Amino acid sequence: MAIRGRHRTPLRLAPAIAACAAVLSVAASAALIAAGATVGLQRGTPPVINQDSSGTTAPRATDQPEPAALRTAGPKATATAEPRRARTITPATDLITWLEDQVTVLVNRERSRGGCPRVHTDERLRTAARRHSDEMAEYAYFSHTSRDGSDFVDRLAAAGYPRADAAGENIAYGYPNPQSVVEAWMGSSGHRDNILNCDVQASATGLAYQGRTPYWTQDFGYR
Repeated sequence: MAIRGRHRTPLRLAPAIAACAAVLSVAASAALIAAGATVGLQRGTPPVINQDSSGTTAPRATDQPEPAALRTAGPKATATAEPRRARTITPATDLITWLEDQVTVLVNRERSRGGCPRVHTDERLRTAARRHSDEMAEYAYFSHTSRDGSDFVDRLAAAGYPRADAAGENIAYGYPNPQSVVEAWMGSSGHRDNILNCDVQASATGLAYQGRTPYWTQDFGYR
């Protein structure tokens, strides 16, 4: 397994350190797999995640689950994220929203253990995170840099979030449920630093599937 994350280096307090991730039932993920529905730009039938250590290309999903992977990100590009098609609201998308929100629930447990205040969900962050997960899933790649060269700061700004308040991003693929991806992020120093940055006030996660492979993007903001 692997993970990836990137963060800005603002003149703010250093992130704290906390305990292991909380346990969450995988029943919801199993229900989504059983549903066999596609959501937005997702393809095929849901779930399972993947990561590659090189950071650029993820293999196409097959009927077999792929290994998981993670990354963190920091700012760099100047381009604006390309617009994505709106998702169709279905029972499956409602479940995906629930799974995304469970990541925030688990993150807040970790932040509480680390002495950090809870984050609230900002829908602009969710929009940016979903767009990136959708694009990685649709084009089967794995990187903090979008196909148009934009980075997470650009994507947050394109979703209407203040550029100066963009704090960081974690990405992952192949992890089948919120518990597994949060545990993986918490087991990696860069991702954990993003989660336990006590100056962060907002967070949201975007989940998309390519075949049976889930792609997760978690964005953080300072307001």
